Amino acid sequence: MTYIDYMNQFWKTSQSVEFSSNEAYLYFFLLQECNIRGWENPFECANRKIILSIGVSEPTMIDCRNRLQQKGLLFFEKGKRNAKSPTYYLNDLSKTLSNPFSKTLSNNLSKTLNINKTKDKKTLSPTRAREGHGIGELFPDENVFEKSLEECFDELRANQSWKETFCMNIRIRDKTFMPADFDQYLQSFFRKLANEGETKKAPKDAMSHFARWLDIELKNKKDGKTNQKGSDTASGEPVKVRSISIP
Repeated sequence: MTYIDYMNQFWKTSQSVEFSSNEAYLYFFLLQECNIRGWENPFECANRKIILSIGVSEPTMIDCRNRLQQKGLLFFEKGKRNAKSPTYYLNDLSKTLSNPFSKTLSNNLSKTLNINKTKDKKTLSPTRAREGHGIGELFPDENVFEKSLEECFDELRANQSWKETFCMNIRIRDKTFMPADFDQYLQSFFRKLANEGETKKAPKDAMSHFARWLDIELKNKKDGKTNQKGSDTASGEPVKVRSISIP
């Protein structure tokens, strides 16, 4: 199957089986990884790389991985700590289910798919994804990883599940961080991108970039330093930079 075939397979499956936004992010990330590796299938991919790329916690990623396997789009084999990364296999639903890791799973999988077809009757359309999950239009064409800064900012600001997980993880490391200040930090980050001449950003890339940037900001704040370049966290006022307006 080609890249487009796998994408079409996902959207066809979504007509009978509902996918969450995080499940979609994980599937398309793994699809991109398979493409980068020259369509090596199965392939290994570390949990840390995935969670940093798509901006979710490890428990959320593991839950999404299990659900994607239940819905038939992939199979996986757990890794071994400090020895081997998890292995993933992107399934071709046009053929007989073939799990390279366990022959017994296909029977359980077919039962799960029948249950899901009855239970999940809604179609994950771009409009419903935007209204129901707050992440905007999911992968509508080949330019799937980039959006305008305005669209990217709006998607990240509206992604409540990511924000809650993000703030919780930051608070574990830095008790001085106040979740109420999250939106102002995010606003400052996107103003910095605009000041640097950025016009587009992939949401999942923005998540990991923002996490690294905020770590530095909080460290500087803790050390009593002020980083003025591209940062105006305290103001909270709408700023228009170049052709982008971040509210």
